[in-house]
Amino acid sequence: MENNRARKLYDYHVWANQKVIQHLKQLPDRIYNETVNSVFSSISDVLIHLFATDITWLETMKGSSFQDTVKEVERRKSEASGASIDKLEVFYDALSKEFNSFFAEQQDLERIIITEHPQYGRCEFILADLIHHVVNHGTYHRGNVTAMLRQQGERGVPTDYVYFLFEC
Repeated sequence: MENNRARKLYDYHVWANQKVIQHLKQLPDRIYNETVNSVFSSISDVLIHLFATDITWLETMKGSSFQDTVKEVERRKSEASGASIDKLEVFYDALSKEFNSFFAEQQDLERIIITEHPQYGRCEFILADLIHHVVNHGTYHRGNVTAMLRQQGERGVPTDYVYFLFEC
């Protein structure tokens, strides 16, 4: 049951990111990169951060070392930095496919993984908890995007979990 719930939450994360991206594509081009006095300097910066953080957690779930994770995140973040919203959508889509391939290989998302972190030392995580974290982190930053859109005189798009459930 929990495997199903964690995967469903991840599906929500993908759905919500797609809703935000599709909404942004309908707005004037300047909105995506315009400097805003907020937590991030632009909406594009928020989406790049979210993308990079999702890569970090996928690499962690896959058992990559901290050093290899940092290298992979930096490589892919540099590819995505400065990308148009259309190109970033392609990056997001590819990453969601990577997550789903990883999930398909897992028999038990309740299993514990162990990783080493330079600051926190040896860490034990339940895979499903990390999936929940990815989703929660995304929800937080999609809220940043909505606030930044309002600062620019635009409306956000509803991405609450219940809206995902309405569409299921």
